[in-house]
Amino acid sequence: MYCCLFFCYTFLQAQESTEKKVYLVEEKLKKRTLLYVQNDTDSEKSVFLKIDPIGYRRRAQRPILKNIPAHTKVQMCILIPLTDVPSSYTYQLIVNDNTEPIEVNRSHASQ
Repeated sequence: MYCCLFFCYTFLQAQESTEKKVYLVEEKLKKRTLLYVQNDTDSEKSVFLKIDPIGYRRRAQRPILKNIPAHTKVQMCILIPLTDVPSSYTYQLIVNDNTEPIEVNRSHASQ
């Protein structure tokens, strides 16, 4: 009896954890591709997105850092393909729980 209850609880926990995640969503339009990040978790996430495009405008290569609120979809990038060139892309999506500020001392020590 206890084994059955433990199994059901473990199964429900595993199912809940796989449903809530952060992932890339692609929306193809006639002359552009919109990339979004969907956050299905209950907390805000910090996201780093690096796109390696082939056959798109050069602007798409810049890395993007954004905070994505819980249960939202945020537009990250617009990819505009070059004419008469086959286009594709790969991406790297890194998700962190929160951002931490970094202090930088920009003053130069004079000697």
